Amino acid sequence: MKRSLWLILLLSSQSVWANFDDALLAYHQGHYTRAISEFKRLAKVGDVTAQYNLAYMYARGLGVNKDYDQALTWFYAAAQRGDAESQFHLAGLYEQGLGIKQSHEKALNWYRQSALQGYLPAQISLAGLYGIGLGVDDDIEQSWTWLSVADSQRTQPMIAEAKALLQEQLSPQQLQKAQHQAQAIIKQAWQTTN
Repeated sequence: MKRSLWLILLLSSQSVWANFDDALLAYHQGHYTRAISEFKRLAKVGDVTAQYNLAYMYARGLGVNKDYDQALTWFYAAAQRGDAESQFHLAGLYEQGLGIKQSHEKALNWYRQSALQGYLPAQISLAGLYGIGLGVDDDIEQSWTWLSVADSQRTQPMIAEAKALLQEQLSPQQLQKAQHQAQAIIKQAWQTTN
């Protein structure tokens, strides 16, 4: 009985992957209508990657008219299941008020969830929100912290320049606090991924 159940699960998972591969191939070949159909079918049964791809296609108008309501629905479904990219895009919809009432507080929350998973664009966006005070009081210490976390993943001149500008505005005590916060976030993210 267990062997039969295992075989059924194995075959069905291979079928799902084959369908996902078909959807991805259709997408890359520009057959967006077919890709949408396949992604939608997989998204409805809970495939997080299909949910993300479907949302992305709705948000960009690939194979369908742009539909931020549908994009929001599918980004939210995948974000709830922990998909960092979906959390990032959902935050962007909230930040810009696309398909939903604009909310910098909700954008901040979703950016944070994504950033804590190590998603670099979310870390940079979070630093930006803190730097200019959208959804929170402006906080250059937190802005520097998140830029430092991003910088630990991929050093880029733009991040280093922004950190240097912010650092000039921080007292030695604030800088030390921000460094400790960044190290704690980096350590937590490292432990989560390993």
